[in-house]
Amino acid sequence: MIKLITCTGDEICVNKDEAYRYMGLCRDYSNAEFERIYGECLGEYRKNVFYKGVYRESSLSFGEGDELFFDFCSFKSHALKKNLEGCSSVVVFAATAGINIDRMLLKYRALSLLKLMTADCIASSGIECFCDRINGIISEGRETKPRFSLGYGDTELKYQSDLLRFLDAEKTLGITLNEFMMMTPKKSVTAFIGVK
Repeated sequence: MIKLITCTGDEICVNKDEAYRYMGLCRDYSNAEFERIYGECLGEYRKNVFYKGVYRESSLSFGEGDELFFDFCSFKSHALKKNLEGCSSVVVFAATAGINIDRMLLKYRALSLLKLMTADCIASSGIECFCDRINGIISEGRETKPRFSLGYGDTELKYQSDLLRFLDAEKTLGITLNEFMMMTPKKSVTAFIGVK
């Protein structure tokens, strides 16, 4: 059964230290003009973001070598198999900050590269904070492994379509894939969470 989670921009606190890290700045960086721009971008981000996520549990079994078998597909990945060692099932999820964030970033691209970079890093931090919320809901009352996304290590993006189909993500979240397996909206994430 697919479960849906939604949050507004006011319900998820963007991690400023993380946003600064994405920009290559140290956490105690201080500049009045940059703080003003950061505040403007954060305010507009909060107005435009609407987080949505779906998750669903799948059976998990291990094959020869690096083979893994799920309800929605089978594939090979040494890194993911290592992450899922000792697990009896896996929860897969997809999350997005929504298409309005893509539109906001496109607007900033035309106005100011500094605002574009700042807003992009805020959005990256925001979607990660929302993924932490989903992670917490999935992990409540049970022992889980750290989340693991396609594209890490030797885990190929070509399985993205199978995962999104299993979650009915195009219908539930509006997530689509291009020919390179990159997602739209851009601030979208998929991940596995192993359940012991």
